[in-house]
Amino acid sequence: MMPVDPTSDIHHDAAGWAIWLQAGAPFDPGRQSELLAWLDADPRHGDALSACLDLDAALDQMRTGSWAEGLIAEVEAELEEAEGGSVPRHAGSVVRPFAGLGWRSVALAASVLLFLAVTPFLVGSFLVGAPTPPAEQVVAEAFSTGRGEMQTRVLADGSTVTLNTASRIEVSFSDYERRIALPQGEALFEVTHDPSRPFIVAAGGYEVRAIGTAFNVYTRDDGRTMVTVVEGIVQAHDTVAPASPALLHAGDQVELAPGTPLPAPLRVDADLAVAWRSGRLVFDGRRLADVVDEFRRYGDITVEFADADVAEIAVSGVFDPRDSEAFFAALDRMGPVGIERGADRIQLYSTNE
Repeated sequence: MMPVDPTSDIHHDAAGWAIWLQAGAPFDPGRQSELLAWLDADPRHGDALSACLDLDAALDQMRTGSWAEGLIAEVEAELEEAEGGSVPRHAGSVVRPFAGLGWRSVALAASVLLFLAVTPFLVGSFLVGAPTPPAEQVVAEAFSTGRGEMQTRVLADGSTVTLNTASRIEVSFSDYERRIALPQGEALFEVTHDPSRPFIVAAGGYEVRAIGTAFNVYTRDDGRTMVTVVEGIVQAHDTVAPASPALLHAGDQVELAPGTPLPAPLRVDADLAVAWRSGRLVFDGRRLADVVDEFRRYGDITVEFADADVAEIAVSGVFDPRDSEAFFAALDRMGPVGIERGADRIQLYSTNE
């Protein structure tokens, strides 16, 4: 592994990493380790890489947008008209390249020159106010699952999405971006690389942008959104209270709440976090209240807690989400939880004296 040079130019290094990430090269564990070491060396590195990736996406849109082609054509026409006029050229005189142009032509020419001159060294700046190219809609569809159901879909770009129980996504692909709304439920995204069209998932007041990756997004009923990165890197930023986006890499999990600061990510076993895809729920010290909420997603069960302490009991184990009876039987055996079954509800209480 290459040593991290703390004295190197941050923006220059960030530009190099952004190019590598956007190139869509085959997964390279050694190179990935170097990137993680660079990100961990200084918190400014993640901010610089995020800014560079944002800039790269904006430039891709600018380069491919019809508005840019029209602007260039208009400037060329203005220049041709000016060159056809009479511009004195005396020996020893200083020739001003835009002398024959009006103020509008100069402004247009300057805009094009600025567009062409933008480099990765400007990654610290946002293109605030940059023209938004008109998006040509090419795909607009929605998919959903019922309670206890799961399904996998291949999207128009070749990306794969697996929907968990009681989930819904709304797909809106254009020439400039691939956008998916997740208003409810949970989905695992395995994204096909396409640097010219960012892949963005909007959920719970946040946007999560993929960078050639696989990641899981879970929109909870309480408004919180859980993002788990399985492979690659994603950016997450708050659309309600804009701030610097968080850069998450494989094995990171973050719980997002609209309008609150982005928390530091937790390191988790990503494979266990998406074990639901193979019909398993894996818990490692989860609150009983949260575990019960997970089972409610898969079946119509009514559970009450006799006291607050019971809800906080830690639960570990592997369970079938569609077999809540087996879970409650195991809970009854483990103690210190007692179970009282009624005609239409289950009550959990503490057996501790």
